[in-house]
Amino acid sequence: MKVLPFKIPKPENELVRHQVDDVNHFYDKLHQHPEVQLTVLFDGIGNLIVGDYIGRFRPGELYLLSPNIPHVFRNDKVYYTENTSKRAYSESIFYDVSIITSKFSGIEEFGRVIEFFESLNGCYRVFDDSSFIKSRIMKLRDIGGLSRIIISLEILHYLITRPVLHRLNKADILLHYSMKEGKRMDNVVRFLIDESHRKISLSEAAEVASMNKEAFCRFFRERTRKTFTEFLNEIRIKKACELLLNKDMTISQVASESGFTNLSYFNRVFRKINGKTPKEFRNTIDLQA
Repeated sequence: MKVLPFKIPKPENELVRHQVDDVNHFYDKLHQHPEVQLTVLFDGIGNLIVGDYIGRFRPGELYLLSPNIPHVFRNDKVYYTENTSKRAYSESIFYDVSIITSKFSGIEEFGRVIEFFESLNGCYRVFDDSSFIKSRIMKLRDIGGLSRIIISLEILHYLITRPVLHRLNKADILLHYSMKEGKRMDNVVRFLIDESHRKISLSEAAEVASMNKEAFCRFFRERTRKTFTEFLNEIRIKKACELLLNKDMTISQVASESGFTNLSYFNRVFRKINGKTPKEFRNTIDLQA
């Protein structure tokens, strides 16, 4: 199973690639590629894992990823069931940074573009309230050649000149994974997401990684900037936030469904991650409705 690196299917000298993914579920293996990726999500929900960040993704959101950053948009389990009507749909632009830096270096008009690419470090949520970016990405469905370049540069100009980017990862430097590391991390992350609803021991996770507990703890923390418990708790709390939208579920039921067996511990972890208790979080949802 080859997880890393991932090769974007495009001609060698293509500056920009527009890609449509209309699938049962998004590509679900941790991977990295040298292109800058800008993705708008039209359909599908799940977990986004990139660098030291874990979060839920939903339709309507946009994300920008810097080159060679390990990441995965992994849909929820329901997208893998037989005869499901669920679909995952996104459109992405991939900018070939190597072509831009090698062919346009020294050209004044491209100076800010190159600086922008060089400044990227991780994954960014893009807040496009006016739908400027989304509308232009949609235009790329039916055009190519110079028109595609012009629209792609318009999008870059928008990203560079407006405060629409919010970085999601906390670490300033994100490690790039080797093929072996990528396969190991992908197996572990997949296991933690799929089994987060139940008690998971450190020994179990280490076994999935084919490592002893001590080596696994070092390996995991070096690559996620989190302990095994911190990472697993973040996955569970993200799930809890989704479940809290269901007003028919009690806080205790949400805790249990999310993988917490102790209600007071659940409340403590939830407050630590979100800055408020589950009850306060649910009340906030009510106020926004």
